[in-house]
Amino acid sequence: MPAAPHACQAAFLPDLAQVGEMRQTTRAFLRWCHVSKPVAGFAVLAVSELITNAVVHGEGEIALRIAVYVDVVRVSVTDHNLAPAVLKEAGPDSESGRGIRLLDAISDAWGSCGEETWCEFRHVRAAA
Repeated sequence: MPAAPHACQAAFLPDLAQVGEMRQTTRAFLRWCHVSKPVAGFAVLAVSELITNAVVHGEGEIALRIAVYVDVVRVSVTDHNLAPAVLKEAGPDSESGRGIRLLDAISDAWGSCGEETWCEFRHVRAAA
């Protein structure tokens, strides 16, 4: 993938309060990059799910990186847990287990290689 013309990153200790902070940061950054509202909304939802997963299932410091390329927005979250994220089947009464399935449904591509879980959204820049 070519170098990102715009990127934003943050590192923090696991804390569920960071989920809302990172949603707000992502929303503001994508607005600054003129990413369309629908794509930005999906990316913000992905940030929420990935950060929550990292806080609940990860280990150590968490890093969020958002890169806006010419036609792709890439969201990446890393922590120190070597186990990759996997799709699960959550039961109707389960309180968790749907985050990666949601990510799979809303993103154009996603993957996990242990410490990093990422997703991508195709986009056309919104008018400035």
